[in-house]
Amino acid sequence: MTQKELTQCLNLARALNLIVSSRTINGILYVYGTSGYPQRLDTFIAEYPLERLQAMAHRMQVRTESAN
Repeated sequence: MTQKELTQCLNLARALNLIVSSRTINGILYVYGTSGYPQRLDTFIAEYPLERLQAMAHRMQVRTESAN
């Protein structure tokens, strides 16, 4: 995963309220969900790959537009 893709993943995950923050501990990047528990980034990305996050964001945008 490139730095650009990583940044995009983190930004989309925040926009979708899947994570609230991220932190590097001993060289490993962790993301924190709304529950406050850390999850290794590689585990999070396995569950939410970039393509899935993009699709989720697109669906959210379509719902918002159709509600107006």
